[in-house]
Amino acid sequence: MKTKTREYKGDYIEGHFLKVEDPNGEIWSKNPGDLEAAPLTFPFSYSHIHDAVSAAKRSFFTWRRQSVQNRAEALVRYREILKIRQSELAYWVSFETGKPLWESHQEIDESLSLIDYFINQGSQTSIEQKLNTPDGASVTRHFPRGVVSVITPASQPVLFPHSYFIPALMNGNTAVVKTCSQTPMLGQIFSEIAHDSGLSAGVLNFFHGDSESARRLVGHADVDAIFYHGPFETAAKVKKQLLSDFWKYTVIETGGKNAQVIWNDCDYSQALYDAVFASFVTSGQRCSSTSRILVHDKFFGKFIKDFHQLSKKISVGFGLANSQSHFMGPLISERAVEDYLRFQGIAVREGAEELMRGKTLERDKKGFYVSPSIHIVEKVDPKSIYQKSEIHGPNVAIFRVSDLDEVSEIINQPQWGLVASIYTGARDHFYRLADEIKVGMLHWNRPTTAISFRMATGGIKKSGNERPMGSYAGIQCTQMINCLEGTGSFELESLMKEIPRLDP
Repeated sequence: MKTKTREYKGDYIEGHFLKVEDPNGEIWSKNPGDLEAAPLTFPFSYSHIHDAVSAAKRSFFTWRRQSVQNRAEALVRYREILKIRQSELAYWVSFETGKPLWESHQEIDESLSLIDYFINQGSQTSIEQKLNTPDGASVTRHFPRGVVSVITPASQPVLFPHSYFIPALMNGNTAVVKTCSQTPMLGQIFSEIAHDSGLSAGVLNFFHGDSESARRLVGHADVDAIFYHGPFETAAKVKKQLLSDFWKYTVIETGGKNAQVIWNDCDYSQALYDAVFASFVTSGQRCSSTSRILVHDKFFGKFIKDFHQLSKKISVGFGLANSQSHFMGPLISERAVEDYLRFQGIAVREGAEELMRGKTLERDKKGFYVSPSIHIVEKVDPKSIYQKSEIHGPNVAIFRVSDLDEVSEIINQPQWGLVASIYTGARDHFYRLADEIKVGMLHWNRPTTAISFRMATGGIKKSGNERPMGSYAGIQCTQMINCLEGTGSFELESLMKEIPRLDP
């Protein structure tokens, strides 16, 4: 497939594309699966951050006064144009992330459904909770927060930003989106869709930038809320940066050391194939990817054999290939490859048995291709770097278990708490583990990657700050105000005698 020709238009601020005249740096739109393809340069300027936030602030009061119906109609137009441009979007998802086209289309389909869900959900600002008290009516109302900043990663570059800025806009906020530095062309396309949909100028703004750009956006005085999805290390910096701005509302999701449990009464075939999918889809780079599999004694030997056999058959290759559809594309960057290979050595040095070693692969096109890797861990070690680190790549650690106490201990051992999956035929087993496992999301006979935006989505511990999105997005996108409304007439005689009166 030939590379589609595109040109850099600039940042999208207050309804206009503004090219950078005095850049502070550059990022590039490039294909991690074809390093010989010419990259497109996107210069960025720190001054545009202030311009974008100021535009969002200016448009906020007009946008918040729009009816929920008007806001919904504007987002419906956005959704319709995104649907029209789906094939083009899928191409650029695969170009900038390397993932296969089938997966890019799947992500866009999910994003369209997500937009539909948030539009149909309406706005939290329409909901009131009223309680009559002796002092008057106590009414809880929700109001837009103001200017919302959005920072998301490249692993699902269409789904993640829309999961934040669509509900933010639906609930009357305005948004400033820092496009992911690895997918700037997608950010430009979102800008074009926003422009063509007729969204009011300044309601939705996009700018390109680096990590310093993100830091400046988070710290801007006129940003009221931060929606961050990305590495834990950066999230920790965000929290530290906001110590003196503690009132800024933050929604944080990072990653996980997600586990799948295969119990002795499960549907074995379903558990096996779901494990393969959740471990290696997106080359293991999703925050929800399965990285640990806990297998009951009954199935352990068979599972090791079957999982290894299927892993060796995983097709790895160019995401935009015309002649063949692969399951895995490349990793996102050279740094990701280096980290992935480094953990291969760490696992072995710490005593894990190497069943399948991850290595770099040569393909027709030069890229960041690696093979899946599997390690068997016999002993849980809280000090193990391998056992407690999130690995952004197709690596799986397999544990043998014989009772549910072991399951809880192993899953809770690292400081991550995003999602876990339990494959069992017994509801009681699932409920017991739900009471013991410390995660934000727990699935029964569904893979860890089966995240539904129709439920509360988010993690605990190092995986998030327990402010879920999904069905709770309206709550995160609004601030609650409690109103005590006195409607009775004033009677001077009812005042306590200690309060002075005016002279007659």
